[in-house]
Amino acid sequence: MIIDKMDNIRFYADVLPKLENGLKAIEAMGTPVLGRYEFEGGFFLVQEGETRPLEEKNYEAHRNYIDVQILLEGSEEVGWEHLSDLTVKVPYNPDKDLEFLTGGSEHVMKISAGMFWVGFPQDGHKPGAHTTEQHRYKKIVLKLPVK
Repeated sequence: MIIDKMDNIRFYADVLPKLENGLKAIEAMGTPVLGRYEFEGGFFLVQEGETRPLEEKNYEAHRNYIDVQILLEGSEEVGWEHLSDLTVKVPYNPDKDLEFLTGGSEHVMKISAGMFWVGFPQDGHKPGAHTTEQHRYKKIVLKLPVK
């Protein structure tokens, strides 16, 4: 997992395939509008909502796409655990590139507007969560191919 400020996102281009294509597509959009958008090599979603209690959420993981989640407004807390420390709750669905897992919540990070975080295939993550106080957020979930 990577956590950083948006000012530094391009430093990670060597480990994030098609990052530049995704960033150019986002920049071309201007003001982000809720929905799903395709670009050469991947896609991104513009989402907004309110966080849910961390303990109510399951971990998720993806095998074919790397998540790059960019906070535009508000904040969220994200739970993280390595897949080897989690137990499968809902088996991997290749059509959705998604599996759900359970486990402890030892690692929790608060991500605020102007920051991003990256989840790789080995990173079980609980996005859109909070530990004590609910947050509102607007974010872009950039999906980049693993290969």
